[in-house]
Amino acid sequence: MSQDTKTIKTKMATVGNLKKITKAMEMVARGKMKKAVSNALNARYYAKFALELLVNLSEDKDNGSPFLVSPKTGEKVLFLHIASNKGLCGGYNASLFRSLSMRLEKNERENVDVVAVGKYAARHGGKIGVSVIKRFDNISEDIKVAETEELCDFAINSFLAGKYKKVFVSYANFVSAFKQEPVARQLLPVSKESLIETLEKSGGEEDLIHIDREKDLSIGNKSVYIFEPSEAAVLEIVVPKLIRSQIYQSLLEAGASEQSARMVAMKNANESANKMSKELLLSYNKARQAGITKEILEIVAGAESSLSSL
Repeated sequence: MSQDTKTIKTKMATVGNLKKITKAMEMVARGKMKKAVSNALNARYYAKFALELLVNLSEDKDNGSPFLVSPKTGEKVLFLHIASNKGLCGGYNASLFRSLSMRLEKNERENVDVVAVGKYAARHGGKIGVSVIKRFDNISEDIKVAETEELCDFAINSFLAGKYKKVFVSYANFVSAFKQEPVARQLLPVSKESLIETLEKSGGEEDLIHIDREKDLSIGNKSVYIFEPSEAAVLEIVVPKLIRSQIYQSLLEAGASEQSARMVAMKNANESANKMSKELLLSYNKARQAGITKEILEIVAGAESSLSSL
């Protein structure tokens, strides 16, 4: 066997082993994706109605709620940036990085703080040149509400303390298994315009929550609410819970997007490995055929040489 065929066989064995790994990772990612997508889609309906309630409650900015107006002392902006803890998910993290970078061009970066959710989120903050003031690398793939409490408390309390004039959350919204859309939306202060825009963009191709401004949004119908003991007392309890639900939904959407991106990346890697295996097999057969032809020619040449010497 020639050196070329030996080299090709070694490459074929290596690619074969890689195929097994990528196929296994694709199957694992597919299972995780189904669970993450199911969690995100199931929670969307609650998130939708929570947003609608916030729209109606934000109608009256004179009710004394601190969640509806920017603090007079705050000058900086806080971003809750959600990315992945792990790699091997295609261009998922790169698209989030580009989105955050473009979004921050509209703000003075020295006046922006980032709370990084995921190891890659912290890297993004460092690359952009903004201050990463807090990290959350321990949120599991199967996200529970209890895991988000510290993150929610930090965002809400920092805003109420007057440290930030606005709080945003940036993440990848799940649209379909093959499409994840980076978004950045305002959480605090509660803005009617921002909420309506979020509602209209809610949902994805697989399970859309269709929003109709006239039919689905009861905007301006605050008269249907009766506040006891007072409007301010109710808002003080209700609005933080609704804000927490939006942060939790953002994490669910990000989780579904990440697992989908990883599944597609491993699927593409597996297909590339299959293609490479076929190409290597063809090269091996050509090299083997060339070697056999060469040996036959050498045998024939030797036989002719022997006959001519007689």
